[in-house]
Amino acid sequence: MPNDQSANIARVAVKAPPFWRANPALWFRQMESQFTLAGVTSEITKFHHIVAALQPEDLEVVGDIMLNPPADEPYDALRKRLCSQYADSEEQRLRDLISGM
Repeated sequence: MPNDQSANIARVAVKAPPFWRANPALWFRQMESQFTLAGVTSEITKFHHIVAALQPEDLEVVGDIMLNPPADEPYDALRKRLCSQYADSEEQRLRDLISGM
């Protein structure tokens, strides 16, 4: 048995919290922290972790990407779609701010 220190690398599980529609950008930041802790760098691995964390109504938003993931940057495509679908626009945030005054 070789005395190779790299053979002793332990995997750390990624535990995805429920997808947060109210603030998808913050949820993705949290997921990025999980990926960093677990040593996950592969786009396709990140993609599959995100897909596994989504509820059916969220899956409908990204169904086309799931069925035919882009060869380059599938995770990024998923992230951009979910953020654009659920993130409030600048205009909406301004309206909410004004209506709260």
